[in-house]
Amino acid sequence: MRKDKKKEQEFNRGIHKGEFNFSYSSLNKLMFSPSLFYKDYILKDREIRTDKHLVQGKLVHLLLLQPEEFDKNFILMPSKLPSDSLRKVLNQISLNSKVTELSLIDDAAILKALKEIGLYQSLKDEAKRVAKVRTTECEDYYAFSHHKGVDVIDQDTLTKCTESVELIKENKSVMSLLSDEPTDFEMDGLEVHNEAFLSCELDKYKFGLHGYIDRYVIDHEKKEVKVIDVKTTGKTIADFPETVEFYNYWLQAAVYVTLILKNIGKKEVNYKINFTFIVIDKYNQIYDFPVSTKTMNTWGDGLRNILDMAEFHINENSYDLPYQFLQEKKVIL
Repeated sequence: MRKDKKKEQEFNRGIHKGEFNFSYSSLNKLMFSPSLFYKDYILKDREIRTDKHLVQGKLVHLLLLQPEEFDKNFILMPSKLPSDSLRKVLNQISLNSKVTELSLIDDAAILKALKEIGLYQSLKDEAKRVAKVRTTECEDYYAFSHHKGVDVIDQDTLTKCTESVELIKENKSVMSLLSDEPTDFEMDGLEVHNEAFLSCELDKYKFGLHGYIDRYVIDHEKKEVKVIDVKTTGKTIADFPETVEFYNYWLQAAVYVTLILKNIGKKEVNYKINFTFIVIDKYNQIYDFPVSTKTMNTWGDGLRNILDMAEFHINENSYDLPYQFLQEKKVIL
């Protein structure tokens, strides 16, 4: 693993100044691959994610909860999107060049990007490798990808996600969870927040937490907080309980609940939390999964263990292996 003492010192100064907040994503990354966390958050050499399913998930969230924000977050290209792998190549080229037209990029730059991503290397003919990139779809995507801060989608993606949102809106059980008028301010004892960014300090640690929460509703009269997290999955709803464990969605839920309770004030810490995952699967099947109080408490304990783990890595400046492999007790199969 490539290391950089100067960037380590810069990161540690930020920690001691209270300038670094963990998100679910960064905690999850530190948990399963500290070396990747080091690359992304200390070296700040983070790969641009182009995964189709991630973009579709983001689009479903926005169309459902904030459709008026579409133009600020997405741009529609006229042709079909290139594959995930080709988009990685095009993004790599874009990082190394300010030229906004792919036709003006020389073959050497394209070949270099293909090699860095590891795509089409079995093709011995360089001209054939370059031809895979010089297509109408790639030309369009490359031009649109220079619009910073937005995701590039095609009509097929927009149509698919719009259909998914319409199915959600037809589901009475799910819509009962989303029926409160989104105001983002307090009215008649009810606070409704959509796509809310929250951050907080943590009393025991030098770092804090932050994250975007799909939707939460605080009912001051009933002393309840309703938290909604919308998930799209490439599997089926029957697999979702296992998916929660595989992707550590339990950690994400615990982070969200901590952020909400820290932000609504100490007198509200005893408010009842009602957390629900709204899931739409690859067959457009929709189901809402409520999380029990007992399970949420267990997830909260798990979050505290992960925060202790994060503190260990930071204090020891150790990112070569996951926490469990850095203890004195040997891991035995």
